[in-house]
Amino acid sequence: MTNSPKYSILANAIRKKIAGGTYRDGDKLPSENELSLQYGYSRQTVRQAFGVLEEEGLLRRERGSGTYVHHKMKNSAKTMTIGVITTYITDYIFPSIIRGIESELTHRGYSLTLGVTKNRVENENKILHSFIDKKVDGIIVEGTQTAFPNPNITLYKQLDECGIPYVFFNGFYRDLPCVHITTNDRECGAAAAEYLIQDKHCKKLGGIFKSDDMQGHERYAGFAEGVLKCQKELDDDAVIWFTTAEKESLFSEHNADVVLKRLEGCNGIVCYNDQVAYSLIKLLEKYDSKVPNDVAVIGYDNANLLEYSSLKITTFEHPKEKMGSLAASKIVNLVENSKAEKSEVLRMNMIVK
Repeated sequence: MTNSPKYSILANAIRKKIAGGTYRDGDKLPSENELSLQYGYSRQTVRQAFGVLEEEGLLRRERGSGTYVHHKMKNSAKTMTIGVITTYITDYIFPSIIRGIESELTHRGYSLTLGVTKNRVENENKILHSFIDKKVDGIIVEGTQTAFPNPNITLYKQLDECGIPYVFFNGFYRDLPCVHITTNDRECGAAAAEYLIQDKHCKKLGGIFKSDDMQGHERYAGFAEGVLKCQKELDDDAVIWFTTAEKESLFSEHNADVVLKRLEGCNGIVCYNDQVAYSLIKLLEKYDSKVPNDVAVIGYDNANLLEYSSLKITTFEHPKEKMGSLAASKIVNLVENSKAEKSEVLRMNMIVK
């Protein structure tokens, strides 16, 4: 952003004030002279910034009166491009989700441009700015660290002001009204716990959940409900939480003793996803615990990482391609019709292996 022209920086500052409500629809903006003094730019730079925002439809200038906020964007020619933001792209369930998105967009005559956040809010910020500059017609988003407050909410409000619709998948930001497609994570968490207790006769359950996204919280909430419903004790010490940054070190040699100590005595464990379940099983087997004879383990997502492995994990089937296709269908409908779209919760069914 530091290499952007001064007028572009100023235009973006004014956009943020409009999106944030500092300048509301119909408000008169400070004069060119006042903004020149306030920001330290020349009047010509201010005039250029006004021109950009007027072309976008955010401002209107009245001769002899001044410049006013005009919240409606001008109808501009569509680019036939949809921006797609995912946390990751090359592994786990993401190729299937993106395949579903791309297939539906291509069918509807759109192309996609892809941005990957690696689950970092600063990357999300840069990608959103890039998509706004590219004037994409709409955006499909997998939220970043959806369990936490998101500092990019203002940018999404700016998208609203610009008339650019967006659809979230897998998770969403609770303080941002939005169309979203999620899975029944809470129900699955309860089903996993009940299955281990009632069908596998597990006496004590443990769990490993991700703390910085909504799915982790929902899966834990269901897990806790299932344990209590079966009139078993919920042991906080047997529940391990991890963040995206901690995932790689969770089952390292350095941390192995901690994990094993926390899960000591558990003969049933529910894991945040199949990746975590797979890593846990390898750790347990290294320390002579046999799965499933000694410990039963359940994951989520029915990931392809185990397709060619002798290790089979009971899991829940994530509707990968269906979710991607549905998100693409909804965003195109919003772009072309501007009609309201409903959020949806897709079911995941247990696959016993």
